[in-house]
Amino acid sequence: MKFNLFSILILTGVLISCGKSTEVTIVNDSSGILPGDSDQTTRSETIFQDDFSVLKIGEANPIKTLDPLFATTSSEYRVHTLIYDGLTKITEKNSVEPSIAKKWTVSRDSLRYTFTIRENVFYHNNSRFPSGIGRQVTPKDVVSNFERMASILVPDNAADMFSHIRGFNAYHSEQTYIKIPSNRTIKSIEGISVTNDSTLVFLLSKKDPEFLRKLAHPLASVYPKESLPADKSPIYEAIGTGGYYLAQRKNNVLILASNDDYYQEQNVPTRLDITHGKKESEIYQDFAKGELDVLIEPGPGTILQVTDPEGSIDPIFESVFAVDQAQVKNTITFYYNPASNNQSIFSYLVSQSNSFLNFENSLGEFKTNSNQTFSDSLEKTTVHIAYTDNPTDLYLISAIAEKLTSVGVNSVMNSSYAVTEDVSFSTIYFPSSKPAIVWEFPVYILTKPGISGITFSQEPWNISFENVIINKNN
Repeated sequence: MKFNLFSILILTGVLISCGKSTEVTIVNDSSGILPGDSDQTTRSETIFQDDFSVLKIGEANPIKTLDPLFATTSSEYRVHTLIYDGLTKITEKNSVEPSIAKKWTVSRDSLRYTFTIRENVFYHNNSRFPSGIGRQVTPKDVVSNFERMASILVPDNAADMFSHIRGFNAYHSEQTYIKIPSNRTIKSIEGISVTNDSTLVFLLSKKDPEFLRKLAHPLASVYPKESLPADKSPIYEAIGTGGYYLAQRKNNVLILASNDDYYQEQNVPTRLDITHGKKESEIYQDFAKGELDVLIEPGPGTILQVTDPEGSIDPIFESVFAVDQAQVKNTITFYYNPASNNQSIFSYLVSQSNSFLNFENSLGEFKTNSNQTFSDSLEKTTVHIAYTDNPTDLYLISAIAEKLTSVGVNSVMNSSYAVTEDVSFSTIYFPSSKPAIVWEFPVYILTKPGISGITFSQEPWNISFENVIINKNN
């Protein structure tokens, strides 16, 4: 089944290598927040909150997976950041600091990274563990996570990110192309090894200045093998080490509860009720009716409804809620599929000036290869676009479809996310794709009176509820 894109989308818009070398210690966490070395074989002291607090959050995008390797949207990444930790983390000052890794050293040639894993980090309690008690994180967990990244059973996003690890590409290729497991000869990733119960070593085939930052990305979240389903399907029962654990799923709501046994002291709401997967207009109405306290990264239709062209709150809403434009931006890329042989439309799009969609400043800016020229006719041409239900993606696609209609192109949205030869464009990255249009848009937060303190650090997924103020009596 296919849909006429221009007519449908407008209607569905919101109406409202390494030899011996000297090692240089780069980071060692001695902040005093954690127990001393003599205490590291036991869990950190449980932190009891004096007041029970609930924050009801709305996410415009559906959260379809709690498996780190299957996430594609910032909404999914944000939830994963709360449930899982990585070896490293990114701070508000844009520095990389320890997380599950207590410290690390980097060789002078920047090809060997040696991590020491904290001894006081435990997985969330879960029935999948003996006696239901979450076990201690080990370096072997990280190794198995990276081996799973290379599996044919998961998307390639994480594998692409860590391709500079020595032997990773060879392992990934064999996993991908040798379908019979018994015929595979590469049994492990050459550049990842465990030295002892607390030490993990990565060897890179070439320098990667972003390696430590990549380890902080949700795609590199650490999780136990116990959380993997026996049938090798995506993780459904999320088990991490993060400041929150998955307490319950019900319909369009995820309930996360604060982890009282978290290895770092934290001051966060006791519970987060996250509503997701509704139409943009419906989730905005939930917020307007007081059923939600916060809307995180609302869709373009909502932003246009509640802000002026520069992104400040419209005066008529000032007494009802606050609009905060976080100091981070998200990015949506409109990718071209060369296998579709629809070069003419790709050339037309990349030839347009940066302002050809004429979006208000509140919605950010577009980038194209505007030095190119285009003079061919596109009349009676049909272009197929892969399906998406992300409201921000749909807003961009709708605007592009309208522009294409004006030059004689019929835009059709396929009923599948898959990119086949007849599909020319997609907002989801796929191998061999070429970016046609890049949209950078600001991340907004809408909050009810009495709610404040939600912050982002450098990335749209790097959210923090530390020191959030909840005073719903205001």
